[in-house]
Amino acid sequence: MVHLGHLWSALEQPQADGPARSPGWVLHAYEAFTAKLVDQERTYPCYFGVQGQQRGNNWFAVFDSSSPREQGVRALGEALVEFREQAWRGPKRQTLIVFAGPPEPHARLSDHQTAFWRLLKDLSAVDPVPWPEGFTTDTADPAWQWCFAGEPWFTFMASPGYQHRDSRNLGPCLTLVFQTRRVFEGLSGSSVAGQAAKRRIRADLEHYDTVPPHPYLGDPAYSSVHKWRQYALPDDQSVGSPEKCPFTG
Repeated sequence: MVHLGHLWSALEQPQADGPARSPGWVLHAYEAFTAKLVDQERTYPCYFGVQGQQRGNNWFAVFDSSSPREQGVRALGEALVEFREQAWRGPKRQTLIVFAGPPEPHARLSDHQTAFWRLLKDLSAVDPVPWPEGFTTDTADPAWQWCFAGEPWFTFMASPGYQHRDSRNLGPCLTLVFQTRRVFEGLSGSSVAGQAAKRRIRADLEHYDTVPPHPYLGDPAYSSVHKWRQYALPDDQSVGSPEKCPFTG
């Protein structure tokens, strides 16, 4: 059964029938996500995510907004801690996908962006571990990134509200993606492998989305600093002020 705080892998699947039923929207969100990543006719541009789904290295959890919020936030925090322990064992390229639902059919992208940042702030409020040493808490600092449970994370949101940036539309509800820093080992921007991976993904994004890759993702003037701007990309090519991080808003 899929429930608050439960973590399951791509080798499993939530069940919509039987004595331990999952909410129907969870199964729908999972099936939509899977269909997108393993589509044989339209290849998803992040091949690490595709491989993760095929090999069982993608992990999943649920945030159910119909449950009491504090309970849901704490359960999501527990799932993040559990995933962090898993991510530092076994394969390097492991990812946590969180379906935040139930889906809202008429939700706008701006609504989901607000919900995403609110979730990060709420998680920080219940974080039992101090912010890790050596990582700034000042969002105006170009090196700031979101941390939880003593771990600096790369996270981003996907939403059906994206009309042009289809690579960030992963199904019918707000979806959050979390990765530990281990996933980037051997893929730094200065490494040959890292540069090759960036070129490949950017080229695939050019064909997948109806807008070019956002400057935050590849333009050297933007992509190497204030990485929080990659967390919730705009649907167009607009560039905002790096001092106005929504985490502190």
